[in-house]
Amino acid sequence: MATYIMLMKFIDPGVESIKGAHAGRQAGKKAAKALGITWKQQYLTMGDYDIITVVDAPDDETVAKFALMGMTGSLQIQTMRAFTESEADRLIKDIQPPPDQ
Repeated sequence: MATYIMLMKFIDPGVESIKGAHAGRQAGKKAAKALGITWKQQYLTMGDYDIITVVDAPDDETVAKFALMGMTGSLQIQTMRAFTESEADRLIKDIQPPPDQ
């Protein structure tokens, strides 16, 4: 499973329905589980993004489907693949210099 970080911003309808955030999070967890995604953690944040959610998913297509399901008019979502330290070390180790041209 790969790790993904989802950066979310409330848009107007989301701001107006902030009191329902707990129910929305529970629905998100249920949808994630149904897709085979492991919900690791969610954070309410200050700054450019309002919420950061960390999930593990089997592949890019599955997490893309999950993100699209979350765009219900309350959130803008940006998703990125995150590599663990060991994954990053493996990627860096395998880098080969470009061939001479």
